[in-house]
Amino acid sequence: MSANRSKPDLLFVTLIHQSLRADAARLSASITALDPADRPQRLAGMRAFFGQYCDQLRLHHTHEDNLFFPALQGALGADNMPTPELAAQHETLDAELQATSEGLAGLVDPSGDFEANRAKLANNMSSLVAHLDAHLALEEATVLPLIESALSPTTYKQLEAQARRQTPRPQARFLIPWLVAHATAQQQTALFKTAPPLRFVNWLDRRHYRHLDHALAS
Repeated sequence: MSANRSKPDLLFVTLIHQSLRADAARLSASITALDPADRPQRLAGMRAFFGQYCDQLRLHHTHEDNLFFPALQGALGADNMPTPELAAQHETLDAELQATSEGLAGLVDPSGDFEANRAKLANNMSSLVAHLDAHLALEEATVLPLIESALSPTTYKQLEAQARRQTPRPQARFLIPWLVAHATAQQQTALFKTAPPLRFVNWLDRRHYRHLDHALAS
């Protein structure tokens, strides 16, 4: 987040990264704590939450690949962007999201070896957490500073507006209360100040989000 009005305001992407990290850790802890008695209810809730989490991470990557990265390449030139490394990391994360999703589905089968499947899933999730953290760290060390130096606040705001328009309503119902839930009080105030309608959106959709979030360990 930039307090300098001559630079793009990175609050929204900062909150996305913050929320992705926090819930990757929470999902990992929740998977580790699962037992066979969780099959009927809690596991279903975790799968629903993880589905939204996957959709959010993939949508974030899509917006980067189709909007933000091309804008940066246009301003800086492709050689000044770590595009190949970022693209490779996106592919790795997509594969790990798929493996984790399949692992959660496999735990539902009452004929399966729950402990062996859960241990494999926990390992998959640990790998996802590590790769996600490395990916976000790379973006924060390279891409975000480039955005601040190469894009005007107006251009960046227009890109964020395009990203919002391209966010399907079902995902938006998750996105805003998800970000607010992981924001500090100061970040919440700043978020609602920059986009006042988000306060109403959060109020409207937070019950839906809390229902999904209930399945995860605190």
